[in-house]
Amino acid sequence: MRVLVTFAVAAEFAAWRRRQPFVRVPNMPVGLETVRCPVYQKAIGETEIVVALTGIGAVRARRATRYALQTQPDVCISSGLAGGLKEIYSRGEVLAAAQVAEIPGKNVARCDTALLERAVACGARKVERFLTSPSVITSSAEKLELGSKGDAVEMESAGVLAAASAVQVPAAAIRVISDDAGQDLPVDFNRVLSAKGKLRPVRLLSSIASEPAKLRELLQLAGDSRKASATLAEFLERYIADLAQNRKEHEAIAGAAKA
Repeated sequence: MRVLVTFAVAAEFAAWRRRQPFVRVPNMPVGLETVRCPVYQKAIGETEIVVALTGIGAVRARRATRYALQTQPDVCISSGLAGGLKEIYSRGEVLAAAQVAEIPGKNVARCDTALLERAVACGARKVERFLTSPSVITSSAEKLELGSKGDAVEMESAGVLAAASAVQVPAAAIRVISDDAGQDLPVDFNRVLSAKGKLRPVRLLSSIASEPAKLRELLQLAGDSRKASATLAEFLERYIADLAQNRKEHEAIAGAAKA
């Protein structure tokens, strides 16, 4: 079984990479509707895990996922950090969505039911909808307002699911909460991050210089994000092992029925 897992940036993948010796995959061909991105792989038992770092944003994520789909996975998981949109969700909680919707627009992608059920069985909390935003939602007021439309907000899942759906690969969106609904982000990450998730030091320092107290909040957010990423890495290992085991059981049942 081959499982493709996407993250936007290396920081989201870092905790899992510390747990497992992932190896960088050599560059693959690209076309007009794809964009080359870092791809890593690791075999655990009979399961091959492929990780793609898509960059930030739904458009880039769709094009990068098309590139990573050349590895021909059996399933695709859009993963990473998310902001909570309802006060019932706490930092470090793993959520699995039934569907993903873009902001703005009416495009809605449904996650694979079987993948969703197994995620819940492995400890994820089932929610109705993730919202894929074109920008980072920075204020608690914005989050709470969006809470009437979704459960968590991120920036890539709509693009990832669109790419997987185009080639009929079952897909799911699974995210961990890094910042809760009542939390303002300390800086405007739309200004200080590049599309590949790289910090723009001058802009970051400028933001902090105007409000020095924000440094403590930024360090707290970084710590919460690292903890959340570690929780997500543990979940993904458990979840993928469960998917592989269930696949074996279904194949055994099918083989016995044919016999």
